[in-house]
Amino acid sequence: MAVSEAVRQSTPVRRDTPRNRPLLILLGVLAVALTAVSGRYGYYHDEMYFVISGRHPAWGYPDQPPLTPLLARLADAVAPGQVWALRIPATVCTVLTVAFTALSVREMGGSRRAELLAAAAISCSSLVLITGHVLGTSTTDLCFTAALTWLLTRLIRTGNQRLWLVIGVVLGVGLLNKVMLALWAFAAVVALVLAGRRRLLHSRWFFGAGVVAVALWSPYLVWQAQHGWPQLGMASALRAKGSLGGAAGMLPYQIVIGPLLLPLCVVGLVWLWRGPFRVFALTYVVFALLLMATGGKATYLSGAYPAVFAGAGIAVDRWIRTRRRSLTVYGALGLSALIAAPLGLPLLPERAAVAAGSAMGIDQARSQLGWPEVADAAARALNQLSPDERSRAVVYADNYGQASAIEFYGPARGLPQVYSGHNGYALWGPPPDSADIAVVIDGDRRTGAEVPDWTRQACESLTRAATIETTVATRERGKPVWICDLREPWSVLWPRLTRLDG
Repeated sequence: MAVSEAVRQSTPVRRDTPRNRPLLILLGVLAVALTAVSGRYGYYHDEMYFVISGRHPAWGYPDQPPLTPLLARLADAVAPGQVWALRIPATVCTVLTVAFTALSVREMGGSRRAELLAAAAISCSSLVLITGHVLGTSTTDLCFTAALTWLLTRLIRTGNQRLWLVIGVVLGVGLLNKVMLALWAFAAVVALVLAGRRRLLHSRWFFGAGVVAVALWSPYLVWQAQHGWPQLGMASALRAKGSLGGAAGMLPYQIVIGPLLLPLCVVGLVWLWRGPFRVFALTYVVFALLLMATGGKATYLSGAYPAVFAGAGIAVDRWIRTRRRSLTVYGALGLSALIAAPLGLPLLPERAAVAAGSAMGIDQARSQLGWPEVADAAARALNQLSPDERSRAVVYADNYGQASAIEFYGPARGLPQVYSGHNGYALWGPPPDSADIAVVIDGDRRTGAEVPDWTRQACESLTRAATIETTVATRERGKPVWICDLREPWSVLWPRLTRLDG
C-alpha cells in the first residue's frame, strides 16, 4: 500500500473548508496585541544591530545570514528611528507561525476546535509572547519551521511529491535567515527514514528540492567561503560559552515554553508518536539529540514545537468530553498567557519588568532599555576633550549592542563614528590611523575588570571619563567610559581586537 494511501486511511480528512472564525479572531487579537505594545520600551540590542547590518548590505555576516538584517533595514526605512516599524515583520512572522500551526492541525485531520486549541496554546507560550515581540533571527526562523511543518504534513497526507519543490524554496529562503534550519531539516529527513517514510525520499522531486534549497542558499555559502567560514568560529564560540546549551541545559530549559503548557506538549508528542505523523515526534527527538551533541542553545529546539502544539491540539480536543475538562484546559491556557505576557511584552513599568525578567533569567526587558544612556555617557566623555582632540577622536565599543546604540543615538549628541571588533563590526573597521584618541566604552570582557586589558599596552594614557547611568538595572548600567590616548595605530591594534561570540 502506498504511504499516502495508508495515511489517508488512518487520518480523518476534513472535506469541508469553511473558515474557522474563532481561529481568525484569535489571529486578529494576537496581531492587534503585538502591534499595540510594539512601541513601548525601546529597541532590543539585536534589533539595532540588524538595522546597522542592513546598512552594510552583503550576502552574509560573521554571525548570521542576510535575511533578518534585510527585513530590519526595510522596516526601518518605513519609519526611520521608530521602534514600532521594526516590529512589523516580527508581528507578521509570529501571526504566520500560529496560522501554520493551525493549518498543520487541519492536515493531521483535527477539528476546527483542535485548530483553535493548538493556535491558542502556542500563542500563550514564550515562543510567541517573548520571542515574537522583537525582530530576531529566532522569530523568523520559527515562522519558517512552522511553514515547513505544515508543508511536510500536507505532503505526508496527500502524497503529492511536487510539494517537495515548495519545501525546497521555503527551506532555501529560510537558510538565508538562520543556519540552524539546516539541522532541523536534517533531523526531519532522518525522522522520515526512521518512521518508515522512505518512499517519500525516493523521488526526483525530493532531490529537486535539495537542489533548489542549496541554490537559494549558495550566495551565503560563497560569502562564508570567501571570508574563511566565520560561522564555524561563531558556532565554536557558542559551544565554549555553554549558555543554555548541551545536554545539561537543553531539557531543563524547556520549562520556559510554559510550565502549564509542558503537559500539553508531552501529550502532543505522545499523540504524534502513536499516530500516522510519528515523523514529527521523531524529528523532535533527533533534533534535540543533535543540539545536545553539538552544544547548541536550548532555545534552538523551538523549531520543533509547532508540530508538537499541533499534536497537542488534536489530543486535547479528543480529551475534552466534559465542561470541567474544558474549563481546565482553557484556564491553563489563560494562566500561561498571564505568566508569559508580562515577561515578554512591554506591559509592566520598566523597573518591575526588569526585576521580573531578572528573577526568571530572561533579559527581554533590560535589553530594550538604557541604550540612549550609553550615548549620553560617551557624549559626556567626549565633551571633556578640546576641539582639536575631538577632531581626532573616535568611539570604540566593546560589543555590537553598545556600538549599535552609538550609531542610533550618537549623531544627535555630536558623537564621532563608532567602531567595535565584535562580530560584524569587525568587518567595518578599523578606524583610520589618524584617529589617535578613543572614547572607549566598557571594561575587560574576559576578567570583568573595569579597565580593558588591551588598553594597558595600546594607550599612552587612560582616564575614566564617565559611567553609564540608567534609572533601571539595564545590561549596560554602571559600565565605565574611558578616554585613551593611543600609542599604537589602529591598523596594528585591530587584529587583537576582533572577536566572534554571542
